[in-house]
Amino acid sequence: MEDIVIIGAGGFAREVAFLIEEINKDKLTYNLLGFVDKTSDSIGQAVGKHKIIGDDEWLIDKKICAVLGTGIPRINSRIITKFGGLSNIKFPNIIHPDTIWDKDKIKMRRGNIICAGNIFTTDIEIGSFNVFNLSSTYGHDVRIQDASVFNPGSNISGAVTIGTGCLIGTGANILSHISIGDGATVGAGAVVVKDVDENCVVVGVPAKPMKPKKG
Repeated sequence: MEDIVIIGAGGFAREVAFLIEEINKDKLTYNLLGFVDKTSDSIGQAVGKHKIIGDDEWLIDKKICAVLGTGIPRINSRIITKFGGLSNIKFPNIIHPDTIWDKDKIKMRRGNIICAGNIFTTDIEIGSFNVFNLSSTYGHDVRIQDASVFNPGSNISGAVTIGTGCLIGTGANILSHISIGDGATVGAGAVVVKDVDENCVVVGVPAKPMKPKKG
């Protein structure tokens, strides 16, 4: 087994700990040491079944495996900037054993999290440090860059392109051949029928850009 820590100590970090437990039930793979928080103030504090064992500085020089423990793209981007380039830290793909996927026809880089109930079909390309939350689907020829978060129940149709640092809301649906620009947010339950620009927030059925609040 490889020693691993979870970077982050909130609710999603506890879900990642549970995911690692599920992986180990199928095959003993990781020895979860605990959580790493941003500062040293909470070291020793219990988080679910494990404890916070260190802060960012503690992790810098450790030779260890690590996994993201947040579901917020901007926070994940900070973590990736700080730790992603360090050769001593390995970021494996953490994949629930019940994931349905055409493994031989899917290219995936590192540091991705795939929770229970996800279905990936075929000829899909996935970058690094993405979070695929519970029970979502990804169609043929989907292209996903880095550091995006897909919340539970989202459905990505065939030949969709997702940029870097996107947030796809719970129950969102993206129709075929759509492009989602870097930093875009698709609101919960939205149905996306046309391309979404970079850093744009779209909501509704069909999805439209959210208008800024007056005043």
